Formats: sequence, C-alpha cells, structure tokens
Amino acid sequence: MATGDLITRIASQDTLLSVLDEVQRIGAAVVDAAKIDWKSLFESRATGEVFSTKFYTYETSTSSLGEKMNASVGLKAVPSTETSKGRDDFAVRNAFSFIDCNFVCNEAGKRVPSKIKGQAGFSYAGKVDVGVLTPPTYWGVERHYDKGYYIIHFSDRPHPELGLVPTPWCVDASGNEMGYGLVSKYWAGYIDNTLYSSSGLALAGFMSHNQIRTEMQKKGTGYYGAGSERTAYLLCMLWIKYATKNSQSIFKGCADYNIQTQVAQATTGQKYVIIPTTAANGLATHTAVSIGDPGSDTNHDRGNSKMYNIKDRVNITKIEAISGTSNSKVYVDADAFNTTTTTWLSTMPCRTGDTDNILGADGYIANDNKHSFRINGIEEGMGAWFVSANELWNKDSATVTSYYVRGAAAWSASASGYKKVATADMKNSNDQWIGDIEIDEKTGVIWPRVYGSGDSVGVGDHQWKGGTGTGMREALERANFRHGSRGGFSASSLGSDPAGRDWSISAGV
Repeated sequence: MATGDLITRIASQDTLLSVLDEVQRIGAAVVDAAKIDWKSLFESRATGEVFSTKFYTYETSTSSLGEKMNASVGLKAVPSTETSKGRDDFAVRNAFSFIDCNFVCNEAGKRVPSKIKGQAGFSYAGKVDVGVLTPPTYWGVERHYDKGYYIIHFSDRPHPELGLVPTPWCVDASGNEMGYGLVSKYWAGYIDNTLYSSSGLALAGFMSHNQIRTEMQKKGTGYYGAGSERTAYLLCMLWIKYATKNSQSIFKGCADYNIQTQVAQATTGQKYVIIPTTAANGLATHTAVSIGDPGSDTNHDRGNSKMYNIKDRVNITKIEAISGTSNSKVYVDADAFNTTTTTWLSTMPCRTGDTDNILGADGYIANDNKHSFRINGIEEGMGAWFVSANELWNKDSATVTSYYVRGAAAWSASASGYKKVATADMKNSNDQWIGDIEIDEKTGVIWPRVYGSGDSVGVGDHQWKGGTGTGMREALERANFRHGSRGGFSASSLGSDPAGRDWSISAGV
C-alpha cells in the first residue's frame, strides 16, 4: 500500500475515529514508518477545534481549578484502571490522538518513528525506544494577568488569530516543525549497559545532567535525552483534559512510599523476604523494592550498594501474611535468593511499564501514592527526580535564577551557546510552595511566577531553591517518593550542580 493510499484511506474516515484504531488496521502493510508522510496524514484529519481552559491567577483566586472553554465545554476525563475503563471524551478528538511507536534519533537529534503499533517488528520491551506519536499540535497562553486570569489554548491547527505556536514535542532541536509530535512513552532503564525507553525496566538511577549525555551518546550523536518537551506535554494534558493546575489532585503517582525495614527472619533459596506485617501493610504489589545485606554497616541509604546487593529494583508480586505470626512474606519477581537477619528491604522508584494494562489513555493501577500513572499515553509519576536533559538553570545569586535551553547548540555543562529563556526573581532563598508557574510555549521550560502557601492551593507543588548557593544547576523536576504532596509536574529543585548524581535521579530518552 502506497503512502498516498494510506493517507486517503485514513482521511476518508470520520475525523472523530481514533487514528490509532485505523492505523493498526493497515499497520502490517506499512513497510517503513519513517517514510510515511505523517504531516499530510495528520493534516488530512485536523479539525481545527480549539480546546481551552481559563484559570484565575493565584493573586485573584487560590483555587487550582479552571473553567473549560470553547471545544472543551462538556468534555470530561476520568482516569481508568486495569479493571475499569474511565471516561475520556477527548480521546476521539484528533488533537489528543496518539499512536504508540518505536523511534530513533537522527544525527541532528530529531526523533523519527521507525515502527508503529500494529506493524511487524514493533515492540514495547527490549532494546527499543518507545514513544507516543501525535499529530502536529499548537498551543498558547492568553495572558490577562492585569485582569486576574489567563487562558490555555490547544488545537491541531495554528490559529494565528490566537497567536498559537507549535507545541514543544512537535518541533526539532532547531525549532522547526516536524509534521508530527513524538514524546518518549517511558522513563529510561538499562539493558546491557545502555539506556532504553522501554517497558519492564528498573528505572536508571544515579543520573545527572552530565551523566545523561555520557549514557545517551552511547546510542549515537543525536541522542541527548528527554527534556522540557515532556513536561510541556504533561502540563498541556493536565490543563486541558482535567482543567486543573495541581497534578496530584488527579494523579498522585509514586509520591509517598518511603519504607525501609529489616527482615524478621532469614531465608534460603526463596523468592520472598519475611518482614514484620506492620511494614508489609504499607507495601503494594506492582511496586519496586531493593533487597540488600549491609551486614554491620549502619549506612542504610538507598545509594549504598550494600542496600541492593541481593536484588535491585524488583517488583513485588504478592504479599502474604504468615498465619499465627506478626510477620508477612513479600514475594518479588526475581530468581530465588538468600537472606540473613541483617538483610533490609527498601522501596524504590517504579519500574517502567507498570501502566501497560490500564484500559484507557489515562489511568493507574491505584491512585494511592505508591504507583505510577499514565496521561494521554505516556507513563509518569515514577517516584524519582527527572533530569530535564535540554535545560540548565543558573543561580545568578541566592535569589535570582536564569533558565537556559540547549536547542540546537552543542552540549555544554555551562550553558555556553544555550538560549536564555527567562530570569526569575525568587524573592528569597527559602524553599516555597508554588502558586502559579510561567511557561515558555516554544520550549516548554517552566519556572514559578508567584509562590503559594500549600499543597491544595494553586499549583500546589514545591520549589527547593538550593539555599544561598550560586552557580549552574541541573534541571531537577517532579520530586521523589519521599516528598509526598510537595512533588508534581511543576516541582523543581535548584540544589544540584550539573554533575550531581543520586540514586533517586533518573531520566528519559
């Protein structure tokens, strides 16, 4: 089937028919997904609908909720689980459609789809990078701060009368429109010492801005890692589909899951550990733990290799109380192993692919602060810090920070050649809640516009300002599972230089 035939066939369908459903029907006939004219295909389906949400500035109202406008009026989104399909009125709108794909990065750093779901050779697991392929989309922020409100617009047409620009996931590093959008579906994990964005992997830890470049370049000169385009995608879907500023009000993610416990009884050749039931009651299946034996070492930090020298970031499969005792068995997805009385179990960030069986575009296994979630096809809420690979932040002083984005410039640990997007006055050096953020629509870079007073007002996320220190900082976002309600899509930390590494810092491809 020729590309033109493919476009004609899809374009002939009702524009509200899911692109994914139709492409899957003909996927086996596609020889090379990279050669498809995705721009023409998607443009033939564009409806021009404008989906909008009006928010009041934090200074006017501390409510996190917005008001749906234009094509969004009357549309609802309710997350799904593995057993219950929620409601998603947006899913059949072209602007929100997506196709799971495998992708590669060319030498210029552009993400290029190589296989699509339904096509022979496509895979969610293994040595592949999995992404979400979207139509070209456009957005903009209509700022009326002097009147106490702003409006987020989103569409599959440019609408120059609204001043919309291409969304950051639909442009290459130079800012040129690609004719499609592509966001990595999963965070990254190692296979044979190389990072992949695929399902079923332990999340890679000990990342940093500098380390990401080292690891990504193993795959080719065009690989630099996921960045501000991913954050922009998350925020856009949250703002438009759920009309809220506060991500944790809808998707808690793995945000409050800090459990470490010593075993209650040694075992030999088993796939479980025996721990006190009081600790086991706080655990959940489909979450990751590490098992290690530090012996007499009193350093129980998760970064100590002795704390994961038996099993590293394996999923819990079953929790079983031992009758007549105060202990429980915690089974993990791993080969049999031995434990001693000095063995410890520690919760860890989620493994990739835990949302694979969710019945909708959005959802979670459970919204319990222990599990990851999915929003419009991409997995998030992993319980780790995300290094936005295309950004660097500079603390010009204790209270002033400048935000830089790499674009097509050569990689630099000092932001040399990077574009300065904004300079923000933080007013003080104290960690604070965020009331409202500002966003650069072209790059997706975000920063606090005004500070708030808690987790249930405004944005409701936290900014850690890094004290009075100055200098270059890596762009740490989301927060890890020890930070509870302080985390979220807009959470950030200015506490780590570009080489700063930690077990709880991860990345995406």
